[in-house]
Amino acid sequence: MSKTKKKNFLYIDLSKPMTYGDQFKLMFIIMFISCFLFTLVYLFTLVGGRSKADTPSSAEVSHTEMSSAVSHDEGQPSAVVSEVSTANETDKGFFDDIETLYLEHDEVYKGDLILVNKNYKCPSDGENAVSLMELKSGSYVVTDYSVSLNKDIVNYLNRMLDDFEERYGENDVMVACGYRSYANQEEIFNNEVEDVGVEEAEKWVARPGYSEHQTGLVIDFTLNNDVEQGSIKYDGTGIYEWINTNSYKYGFILRYLLGKEEITGYSHEPWHFRYVGLPAAVYITKNEITLEEYIDIVRTHDINDPLLIDGGGENKWYVYYVPANEDSETEVTVPKNVNYRISGDNVKGFIITADVDIKG
Repeated sequence: MSKTKKKNFLYIDLSKPMTYGDQFKLMFIIMFISCFLFTLVYLFTLVGGRSKADTPSSAEVSHTEMSSAVSHDEGQPSAVVSEVSTANETDKGFFDDIETLYLEHDEVYKGDLILVNKNYKCPSDGENAVSLMELKSGSYVVTDYSVSLNKDIVNYLNRMLDDFEERYGENDVMVACGYRSYANQEEIFNNEVEDVGVEEAEKWVARPGYSEHQTGLVIDFTLNNDVEQGSIKYDGTGIYEWINTNSYKYGFILRYLLGKEEITGYSHEPWHFRYVGLPAAVYITKNEITLEEYIDIVRTHDINDPLLIDGGGENKWYVYYVPANEDSETEVTVPKNVNYRISGDNVKGFIITADVDIKG
């Protein structure tokens, strides 16, 4: 007896006219294939969208490459510098809680960031200056008791030269000059003019009243060597290159850079350091610019568009500028419950530097 072969449910005999059952089967097959294809397209789109979202934009890639390109030695924070284009990109809520201060116009002439050069006179003369011999550490020497500095920066100098001695075992760095009075500067300038003439003298020596030394925020180094005593022999090379390279970590900058003579007005001086504090020293050093250029950059940023300076790790700051009113008090808006510093620029306004708490 022969067996009857059981047909598949989806079997359709196309050689014969289609029955209602065959038509139903054909519709089922078409719907199944359509759903399958739709599902494939949906999954492909979903996976592709996620891949695109996980890929950094060109701006993010540029920032990442810049971050990795900045060198830093011995685990010290390196400076990754960027500018915040809009207030919406600042740390969430950073400027939500603010308060307003009212500053007298005279405050423009006070602070670590005052600009003193051939165009802007020093507004003070010996304020807060103390004898360095009384407060220095044992890692360096001082010419004599007449050498003095602004008291607030002595600890930073001590820490820098302590670290230098610990690294190289040398304590022969000598502070040859710090604060210099108007009268002393006048004598030095006149003597230099007699020796080399006015034009040559002005390349190296400031006119009285226009010297950064008068701020008490400046240090000139030499070396404690009998042969070299009495002249500046410090050139920032050899083991002393460490000081020139790392001084920014302690708030100091090399003030007169090679190639920046037209901006600063003075020839390159590898021994002349100016205290500007953090983060100005970080930004200036890592971008190889001058104090003049830094102040010009900051002046383009207000509280709604602050300059972001990221020093790596937990070092991050916002910096912005407020022009001063000449005839009345100036309203300066600052973030509450955040450490901040205000310095005049000695010209026309105030520079506000706020620490960003990135732990929260």
